[in-house]
Amino acid sequence: MASLLDDDEADVIEAVEIEVDAEVTEVPAEVTPRRNPDFLGHDAIEKSLLRDYLAGRMPHALVLAGMPGIGKATLAFRLARFLLSQSDGGLFGAAAPPASLRVAPERPVFRRVASSGHVDLLTVEREFDEKKGRLKTEISVEAVRRIHPFLRMTAAENGWRVVIIDSAEYLNASSQNALLKILEEPPSKSILILTTSQPGSFLPTIRSRCQMVHMEPLAEEVIGTLLDKMAPGLGESEKISLSRLAQGSIGKALQFHQDGGIVLYRQLLEVVTTMPELNMVKVHELAEKLGKYGAEQDYSIATEIMIGWCEIQARAVVREKSSVDILPGDAAVFERIKNIYPPQHFLNAWEKISRLVQQTDIYNLDRRQTIIGAFLALQQPEYQGLNL
Repeated sequence: MASLLDDDEADVIEAVEIEVDAEVTEVPAEVTPRRNPDFLGHDAIEKSLLRDYLAGRMPHALVLAGMPGIGKATLAFRLARFLLSQSDGGLFGAAAPPASLRVAPERPVFRRVASSGHVDLLTVEREFDEKKGRLKTEISVEAVRRIHPFLRMTAAENGWRVVIIDSAEYLNASSQNALLKILEEPPSKSILILTTSQPGSFLPTIRSRCQMVHMEPLAEEVIGTLLDKMAPGLGESEKISLSRLAQGSIGKALQFHQDGGIVLYRQLLEVVTTMPELNMVKVHELAEKLGKYGAEQDYSIATEIMIGWCEIQARAVVREKSSVDILPGDAAVFERIKNIYPPQHFLNAWEKISRLVQQTDIYNLDRRQTIIGAFLALQQPEYQGLNL
């Protein structure tokens, strides 16, 4: 079959193939937020929380809000370890006040938190569904009801009692109401720390009883530093590509690296480069590959990349900025495509693809049709959706 790519755009694809090996390098053993001693990119927030503690005005409830993978849970456990290390008037006595919330990994409190063995820390999060082989879609009301008796107990070490609710956007209506009752009468020397990527999903009464902390996406150089620690051996160009592809999220950057996200990016780019005509043969080939049984992770990454494309292009239009290379030369491809469509197109495509992916997940629809629909949403401003 003859190539549908222009010579210049074919060169872009070839350059991408040279830049990234098809082999996917394994990421070292996972460093979870509970076990992570490092915290970069949010110095001002850490210093503000430390000032509140030293001034004796720690809130009884915090919401750490921001996009996934930027360090919300890492900060939650970092603050928890710090507070749990303070007992009987404080660890530091008459010494100079601490300069950060850091607790050294060799300290017993760090090890107990890392092993889920600290009796004054309760973590509430989505449970794993053994039947479906994935995390449950909600945090149950039963899990939230464990918080009240935990907070009413005397702290085992005469210090703080800490509750972390991770990914709190998954609290259902009953869970939120149960949490609200706890927030109405918080015990002294206790704190609830909620992490969320969707603070708007909370009841207004919950938001009004919590101190909101908004965390920004990580800078490209911060992600590069973290990749050096967590995925050593990456080349500079690959680190830059992962950083830009992840849009400020170290969690996403590591996931893309581990699961071959750049290889998938190249395959998707080869199809997008044929727009506005769109090579439907390649679309169906990709849909078949990503929609088959066992390809769930590849499908998830591919749809995330496509939603990310729309997000990047929509922002570029609003801010009147040029596209930036994720892989060498791809910015020119998106600049050409962006000039073909009306300004609102990529924002609309963002909403359509996001809704399509969400519906596919909720109703267990055909993922092949979702991939096809996502490409059609990118191609056609008038696209209204497939009959799934």
